[in-house]
Amino acid sequence: MMSDPPATARRAQPTAGRAKIAHIAVGVSAYPEGHDAAALGAALARATGADLMLIAVLSDPLVIPLAGMSWKSLRKHAQAALAQISDQVMPDARVVVRTDVSVARALRRVVAREHRDLLVVGSSHKATEGSVRIGKRVRQLIGYAGCGLAIAPRGIHNRANIPFRRIGVGYEGRPESEAALSLAASIALAAKAQLHVCGVVDDRSKSARWSKGAAAALQPELDDRAHAELELLRERALTAAHSLDPSARVDIRRGRPADALLDLCADVDLLVIGSRHWGAAARLLLGSTGESLAYHATCPILIVPRAQDAT
Repeated sequence: MMSDPPATARRAQPTAGRAKIAHIAVGVSAYPEGHDAAALGAALARATGADLMLIAVLSDPLVIPLAGMSWKSLRKHAQAALAQISDQVMPDARVVVRTDVSVARALRRVVAREHRDLLVVGSSHKATEGSVRIGKRVRQLIGYAGCGLAIAPRGIHNRANIPFRRIGVGYEGRPESEAALSLAASIALAAKAQLHVCGVVDDRSKSARWSKGAAAALQPELDDRAHAELELLRERALTAAHSLDPSARVDIRRGRPADALLDLCADVDLLVIGSRHWGAAARLLLGSTGESLAYHATCPILIVPRAQDAT
């Protein structure tokens, strides 16, 4: 069920409490997926007014360089390649080259040292064109990255431009989704985009433990409970969304959250989700819904870390 904003609603003005992206880092490689990350990072930087940093990691310093090449020459070659990519996506971006056995560890260290709000990475080379699929190195970042993580669909750098006309966000009322909503609203405001809030009451498990006969007898009661949860979530979502952006659209339904958000991917230019609701604070953690999106989303996704005070 979709709830449209009042006709008189105006775009919310920036507030001190709204999350914000001011400093973006991008993990860039020589592969097409690295160019995807650079293209998405630059588009987000332009949309939000953030500064951009492109990072390349020479990942195996323990191996003797190829004949005739020193590590110094390899670093200069990597810096030149980064500068070329920067010229293509955002000429004033900073370029950084690091050497580490672990690409994920090097990215985490740069992000922490440079106080980046967001790290943008590409999908696995196994992803289908236009879809997100996390690979081994991105998996190593999840659980340890201390900032938001955006994942570019494979092949996105081939687009003439990457617009942000509609920003989607998953909402289920917990602090993690409140953080996602706050950041999504900030991006929508900066990009002058429509904010689309999607919440789902997952009632599949409520009757799973019953036999078919018992489930049929209890179905009216289960439907009443689901309806009550639906109305409660709708009220919370409308209040939260319109406090940040009065023009936000709110869609609350019953079903499987992953299915609803995967459907939403077809209608938005960026989907923002929160981490799962348990685990370390200030870290990225994927629940079952996040896992589905990290392997099947058809638009860029942005995962927001758990807040420091999340419980």
